[in-house]
Amino acid sequence: MKKFLVALIAVLLVWNSYLTYEISRVKTQETTGQKVTPIYNNNTINGFTTDLTNIVTKTESKVVGITSSAHEDLLGTGSGVVYGKDDSGVYIVTNQHVIQGATEIYVSFDNGETLIAHLQGSDAISDIALLVVQPTFSVEAFNLGNSSVVKKGEYVLAIGSPLDLSLQGSVSFGIISGIDRSIAIDTDDNGIEDWEMTVLQTDAAINPGNSGGPLINMSGDLIGITSMKLSGDDVEGLGFAIPINEIIPIVDQLKENGYVIRPILGVVGKDISQLTIYQKSYMGINLDRTKGVLITKVFENTPASTGGIQTNDILTKIGDTEITSFKDFRKALYSMNVGDEVVLTIVRDNNEVNITVVLE
Repeated sequence: MKKFLVALIAVLLVWNSYLTYEISRVKTQETTGQKVTPIYNNNTINGFTTDLTNIVTKTESKVVGITSSAHEDLLGTGSGVVYGKDDSGVYIVTNQHVIQGATEIYVSFDNGETLIAHLQGSDAISDIALLVVQPTFSVEAFNLGNSSVVKKGEYVLAIGSPLDLSLQGSVSFGIISGIDRSIAIDTDDNGIEDWEMTVLQTDAAINPGNSGGPLINMSGDLIGITSMKLSGDDVEGLGFAIPINEIIPIVDQLKENGYVIRPILGVVGKDISQLTIYQKSYMGINLDRTKGVLITKVFENTPASTGGIQTNDILTKIGDTEITSFKDFRKALYSMNVGDEVVLTIVRDNNEVNITVVLE
């Protein structure tokens, strides 16, 4: 009897092992025979990224590449924006330094078409140039934003052709890092900073070739023109753009006149701060005077000569604006209009004198 029970248990164990194997085999066949359908998440792109891609899609055809050459010798490349159009053609805005010295200018669109451009006008002080092209295809212009309402921390995009046109249409993203920044520049390339531009600061990447391209807000509006001349190439994450509100009146004058009309006083000056102690002593200037502009030349038949300004006068105010340097002088002067009557405060022989002139 005992031997029988042992044999029965052994048989049951073998049978149990067999059933376990068969069940496992059947399940494996059912699993491998089924077609597995993957589940895709169609919401992996969040709303923020979608907004960005929509803006790029909306605006990238309005950004162009600029190639400038002189007598068939390549000068350089840059970027530009489709600013507007009328019966005369399509207007492209870029930086003046992008096309400076060029005898031939070419505009490349995102559809692969390249057109010869006519230079309507340029302005070194604002670093703005206006080109005209005659495309045979449809071109849309940017909507112009309002740079006076731009806020620090606002998201922006920059589109352009960094390095060269092989990278045309490259997009960078950042924020407005600062507004109403004042940047000193040299407008006539003589090594002396003679003008201060009011600009927007951004951390969006701006590389050589991006100059003249757009700075775009999250509505797809043009709020500025980027400039590598202002940004320089020795600082990371520090870029600047000329505000669109500064550009509009410049473009209006370039379109109408081919140049920008600014009032003149008719003098050449030098910062008092640049004078040595010896020079101050020789000209009888108080040694503790560090602000103002020394008049070194007065041109004939100008508001300055008519008003009685003399060589070696020191200009300290234009109207109510204090003049500490030649940059201040030009900025104050260019904020006025031809025909304005202005009171100038000067120091002559260490005495303060007021002179009234009419700007031309």
